[in-house]
Amino acid sequence: MEEAFGQIEDPNQVMKEAINQIKSEERTPESITTALEIIDRCCDDPDCARNVEKLGGIQTILDLLQTHDGSIRHRALEILALLLSNNPSMQEFAFKRGALDILMKLVKNAPEGSEDKMKSLRTLVSLLRQAAEQEEDFIRRRGGLSLLISCLQPKELSKTREKAASFLQSLAIDGRLQPDDCKLIARALAPLIRTIADEHVQYREIVASCGCALIRVSPAQCQPELAAAIVACLQQIPKPDGTEDADEFVSLLEGQSLLSDPTPAA
Repeated sequence: MEEAFGQIEDPNQVMKEAINQIKSEERTPESITTALEIIDRCCDDPDCARNVEKLGGIQTILDLLQTHDGSIRHRALEILALLLSNNPSMQEFAFKRGALDILMKLVKNAPEGSEDKMKSLRTLVSLLRQAAEQEEDFIRRRGGLSLLISCLQPKELSKTREKAASFLQSLAIDGRLQPDDCKLIARALAPLIRTIADEHVQYREIVASCGCALIRVSPAQCQPELAAAIVACLQQIPKPDGTEDADEFVSLLEGQSLLSDPTPAA
């Protein structure tokens, strides 16, 4: 099938054929996998990527997430995340097709510490990020805060915890979180801050920055959990000397300073 598609010059036609193959009653795991790879390559073409909704691609991928698991689901999630990332029009199409409920269910039902959970969360965040009305709905009416907090648990993959912390930081910065929200998140984040010295650079920076963002929203509600965690962490990581540890060290020191005067930031 891939060789036959390679003979078609119009990438939109190639994508249409791949989408039809996924929907075909004669599809097999192998043909679905090949079709997903073709869709991914077609989306490198900006015009083709813009037309994926018109060609039925969003609905087809969402359907696939609900009928298949394993490597097929993982690949479909990866492609959907790329299509949605920083793309308001594609996010809107996906919202209208029920993507939020589908992805929340996948995150919730994925086994603890699994790649399923990590990839589902990544795609969920790509759907929601910077979509203000939908972020509010997710947090206030759909139990999204509890879902994100569950992804911070130490038994989850570090990439899952990192993605959850990154999105919570974004929500804090954009004014989506209330003081009571910060209190709940702080309780889950504190154990991660205590142990960030054992993690890779990007993880350390994101978790520390998330803690600082929460403290800026409501220092009082982040006491005493984050205060104790920051003290413990600062005893483990070296003071910056131009090395890679500088960013998280600065964030932790800022958080500690704000916690010494537990009043909301202006």
